[in-house]
Amino acid sequence: MIWHQPGNNQFSGTKNGLAEFGAMMGGMMKVAGDSFAITHAHRFLANGNLVAIEIEFAAQREGARLDQPGIDLLRVQDGKIVEVWLFSSNPAQEDAFWGK
Repeated sequence: MIWHQPGNNQFSGTKNGLAEFGAMMGGMMKVAGDSFAITHAHRFLANGNLVAIEIEFAAQREGARLDQPGIDLLRVQDGKIVEVWLFSSNPAQEDAFWGK
């Protein structure tokens, strides 16, 4: 799996494989005190092997809150997710929340 994490923060960049993805998610959960979550998934739109999902995500930590909509774009192959691109509606808010 290839994961493209947007922004300019400590978790941004391309993650290759489940180990790198897992390390990133573990770090995000630590920063957010296990509060990071997709709170809503509104629409699933497919076009061939691509699926776009309109989501909302949120997290909170000492004095800061992250709450915004986004789009997740997944590439599916043989019934498995093999590549993911994330799009945040407010990258500056997300960068400030996750930090460098």
